Amino acid sequence: MTTRPAPDPRVIPAIDAVYTAAERVRAVMAPSRLVRSDTLSEAFGIEVLFKLELENPTGSFKVRGAYNVLAGLSAEERARGVVASSAGNHGLGVAYAAKAFDTPATLYVPRTAPQVKKDGIRALGTTVNDDAADYDAAMIVAKAHAAREGIRFINPCLGLDLLAGQGTVALELLEQIPTMHTVVICTGGGGLLGGMGAVLRALAPHVRIIGAQSVETSAMAQSLAAGHVIDTVVTPTLADGLSGQIDADALHIGQYCADEMALVTEDQLGETIAWLSRTTGMAVEGAGAVTVAALRHGHIPTVTGPMVLLVSGRNIDPSRLAAQLDRFPAQPS
Repeated sequence: MTTRPAPDPRVIPAIDAVYTAAERVRAVMAPSRLVRSDTLSEAFGIEVLFKLELENPTGSFKVRGAYNVLAGLSAEERARGVVASSAGNHGLGVAYAAKAFDTPATLYVPRTAPQVKKDGIRALGTTVNDDAADYDAAMIVAKAHAAREGIRFINPCLGLDLLAGQGTVALELLEQIPTMHTVVICTGGGGLLGGMGAVLRALAPHVRIIGAQSVETSAMAQSLAAGHVIDTVVTPTLADGLSGQIDADALHIGQYCADEMALVTEDQLGETIAWLSRTTGMAVEGAGAVTVAALRHGHIPTVTGPMVLLVSGRNIDPSRLAAQLDRFPAQPS
């Protein structure tokens, strides 16, 4: 990668903002657990740990940023309502926060979003529009809605208050495992990468930060390799939560925060979803299993520990999980 740029304060949150977000988030959820993977630790000869963001109230890290955004709005702004676009988990986070603050909310999601996510958003009292063909189209109509109504659009991947909320994951890790050497972060548009990177670059610059994506959701990896934003083709993927394009701000996040990127194939992702289900009992969606797949399938060339793998996203349709278990049967020991 090229020389790391200085952080743009319009894109990367200040550490004080992350501390403020942590106070807000702690009021509604406990720190997510950090657990050792005995199997992976023994296989790779290092300490490997899972940061279980899938145990958060809505099943992913996304609730952190969404809650911090709503907490920072004025009473008048909340009363007018909010709108967002999402592949699903950001929508669940916004819906959870909107319910907590009694704020009207509308979510635009692609029609291909997992039904379990759409049902979960509606169950929290938020209006769901799933007419858009894909994630990027959903964002366009959501932004138009916000502009037309004069209300806050909550970007799923950008915004100082959103990233500050996501950065609380890194603050927890520095308390839970101050000896952490490597962290592998599920990466789509860069919200989690940017929030955690803001903290780690400031407080623990020695920590190696690896972004993990699937080949089908590799807008960030391709753009970093090219040195400019690359428009990628939207294709079906198990990692729907990482799908979509990036822009110049997201590219800056990647350039500042990521030491390297790891890409996994759809088969490797599907096999890892099945493996996690069998070995840990966790139902993990593709966007959250990508970090584990990157390690298990050899896409992290230099393995140094302690290594933390972010595991975020329990909102996988049962039929999709069953399909991976069928495709990748258990191997004889």
